[in-house]
Amino acid sequence: MQDIIVRKKGESQRTISIGGNPTHLLTKSEVLESMLVEMDPGKGIPRVYSHEGEEVRIVLEGQLEIEVAGKKYHLQKGDTMWFKSKLPHKVSNPSKEKTVYFAVSVPPTLTW
Repeated sequence: MQDIIVRKKGESQRTISIGGNPTHLLTKSEVLESMLVEMDPGKGIPRVYSHEGEEVRIVLEGQLEIEVAGKKYHLQKGDTMWFKSKLPHKVSNPSKEKTVYFAVSVPPTLTW
């Protein structure tokens, strides 16, 4: 495993689609993964899910609705949210504009 990972703007290690949303892996180590997610208007992760660990999300563009344990939180550009991933959660873009957000999961949970 590397000791330092640098990704320049526009670079990603790998890109996958989750619910039709381009999800770009930026960094991944034994303990965390970081990603940049693009979400078109009205799109989202189509199901509620949960897993061990913690997550942080930072809205870089647009708006993001995060439902955690049945409660909805509306975030806008510049807003940050942290939560325990064992709580059932899902995300969506309720706006008419594209949303971009940065996410960190500890430990890594996605299969790239």
